[in-house]
Amino acid sequence: MRVALRSVWAVILTGGLVQLANGLQTDLLGVRAGIEQFSPFAIGLIMAGYYVGYSAGPLVSPFVIRALGHVRTIWFAVIVAAASIALHGYLVSPSAWALLRVISGLAISVNFVAVESWINDRTENRVRGRVFAIYMVWQMTAMTIAQFLLTMGDPSTTSLFLLSAALFVVSAIPVLLLHRGGVLDAPPEPFSLLALFRLAPLGVLATILSGVSWAVVFTFGPVYAQREGFTLSQIGFFMGIAMVTGALVQFPLGWVSDHIGRRFTIGLMCAAGVLASLFGIWAQNEGVVMLDIASALIGALVFPLYGISVAHANDAVQPSQRVAAAAGLVLVFGLGSIAGPLATGWAVGAFGSVAYFWVLAAVMTASVTAAVATR
Repeated sequence: MRVALRSVWAVILTGGLVQLANGLQTDLLGVRAGIEQFSPFAIGLIMAGYYVGYSAGPLVSPFVIRALGHVRTIWFAVIVAAASIALHGYLVSPSAWALLRVISGLAISVNFVAVESWINDRTENRVRGRVFAIYMVWQMTAMTIAQFLLTMGDPSTTSLFLLSAALFVVSAIPVLLLHRGGVLDAPPEPFSLLALFRLAPLGVLATILSGVSWAVVFTFGPVYAQREGFTLSQIGFFMGIAMVTGALVQFPLGWVSDHIGRRFTIGLMCAAGVLASLFGIWAQNEGVVMLDIASALIGALVFPLYGISVAHANDAVQPSQRVAAAAGLVLVFGLGSIAGPLATGWAVGAFGSVAYFWVLAAVMTASVTAAVATR
């Protein structure tokens, strides 16, 4: 365990700092879109734009990594992401934001393919769940902090957009300065998504559904809270408490998946996620405290799903297939994440804010079905 961490700690740190910047920009865009009075469907299109780019990133990532190496790829990706988020503050319209979100999504997905293929290449199956859990804990910690950065500036100005851009640039420093090398032992080889699905169908399906649920929470969690009349600080807490609980359970669930099995862990989490979503529906008219509890429960069950799903898929692949497998998993995560904001934007517009919880309940139900029906 310690040997594995020594070889990946710098890239884990970089991945978390990227999420600090990304978490701020995601929440900021939801709040600013509300201030600008964009329609729910327009907000859905803007948020989905990020995942369109995010889904395109894995198609180019293997070529970029082979050409530049992991360190240069990470540096290039965060510079592009920083430039795109800064421009959001100056080009305020649904069409401009949708295009900029495509660009930032593309850059961030390239970064994640580099980071996660690096981590999985250096980690053995027997500790993969725990190492990836540490990576996800740091990611969730960073995203939790990001929720409270909303109070450091006025969301109706450019200040928070520029802060997010600066954080993207800072995120590359650990890998750039502290890690020597960064070339994987085995050169990347072509490996299709279909081949990955044949080896680990549950890993692929659960990653898709985790993309849907993550995108719903991140893009429409702030929108839901704002539509329910939460103050800015209450929105931050509503999202922050989900991040905290998601971080707290990452390592215990990673341990369970290493020792008892990832399929069992995924099924158990998602069954509990259905119940948490139904609790949120009940809490709709019970006040802020009950809705915060619902958010905490959902965070604890939605956010660990990605790490365990990726670990499950990587258990089945060879070292030379890590980059292509990471690209495939980021791709399907992105495709799922496109569907999440679009479906939720339509559902909230048609049925009201409570549709936020109904969509999450449906996604968790589908995840339980996948765990039961596949290996």
